[in-house]
Amino acid sequence: MTIFQVLQSTGLPCAYSHFKKKQSPPYIVYIGNGQDVFEADNTHYWKQNTYQVEYYFTTKNEQNEASIENALLEAGYLYDKSEDVYIEDEGVFVIYYNI
Repeated sequence: MTIFQVLQSTGLPCAYSHFKKKQSPPYIVYIGNGQDVFEADNTHYWKQNTYQVEYYFTTKNEQNEASIENALLEAGYLYDKSEDVYIEDEGVFVIYYNI
C-alpha cells in the first residue's frame, strides 16, 4: 500500500505537495522527505522513503488525528508528531507528521 493510499484511507482529502484547486480544511498534504538507508559492504541492505505529512484544520478534531495516526501505524509507518501550529496568514492550524 502506498503512502497516498494509506492517507486516503482516513477519508480526508489528500494530495501530494498541494491541491490544484483551493481546498477547505480539514485536509492532508504530504511530500517526500528523502530516504533512510542502511548500507554496508558497498550495498543497501535496507531503505525506506520518508515523508512529511501535514494535516490542516480550523477546528480541533482528535478523531481525525487518531484516524491519521492509526492508518500510519497499521501500514507500518512510525511517526513523530508536532504540536498544533497556527498559520495566522491562512487562518488554519497544521500538525506535522514526520515518517
